[in-house]
Amino acid sequence: MNAGQGIRHNHNMLNPDLDRESIGQRLREAGRVVISDVLQPQIADALQTCLSNEIPWRLSCYDNRREPRERALKLAPEELAAMSPEKRHSLQREVMRQARDQFQYVYQSFDLLEGFRNKEKPGMLVYRLMQYFAEDAFFEFVHQVTGDTSINRIDGHATRYCAGHFLKLHGDESSFEQRRFAYVLGMTRNWHPDMGGLLHFLDDSGAVTESFTPSFNTLTLFKVPAPHVVSYVAPWVSGERLSITGWFTVY
Repeated sequence: MNAGQGIRHNHNMLNPDLDRESIGQRLREAGRVVISDVLQPQIADALQTCLSNEIPWRLSCYDNRREPRERALKLAPEELAAMSPEKRHSLQREVMRQARDQFQYVYQSFDLLEGFRNKEKPGMLVYRLMQYFAEDAFFEFVHQVTGDTSINRIDGHATRYCAGHFLKLHGDESSFEQRRFAYVLGMTRNWHPDMGGLLHFLDDSGAVTESFTPSFNTLTLFKVPAPHVVSYVAPWVSGERLSITGWFTVY
């Protein structure tokens, strides 16, 4: 049984008690906001189970040597298994070499819209969540809290950070799409700041201005661009930092 079974179809996955006016005010004032208890509890629990047990993860990293549209690498388990040990070590060394002085990241991900279109692992609750995110009711929520009624598209990626994973400094700008706001739907339980994997926001001088610890059933929204990093997950960590991330865009 997958995590979505046993849950009735619900056209309102959001917590109906959210104070949208207060959320919008905080977002407009600070440029970012963390919304607690954002999904209805039963849906949040099932979604966390789905992310933990059902996602066909890809290893995501970056290759600055390639053309811009080809730099984001997503390696499926079978691709990694087909590599010789020497080739895997070579890839790891190259990623770490680039990370010294260039943009880089290493974590696991899965493109939810692409997976849905390709009918990969059909029936997963994450697909139903993305379908809900594409409905008028959710866009009404987005328009209300962001104040940007031109937003008409959302994408989504399941992400998992484990020991040794990180995401270096970037601002989420894109030359390929009009990103207005980024979101992180946190599905992480039992995480402590000393484990790493924190979302740090930086000012123009490079100083950390605010940090968010991975948490469960929270939605972090922030206006793009915003310099930020996900800090290195400590090598002794055995847990997983789970989330669904993406952008609200205009096309």
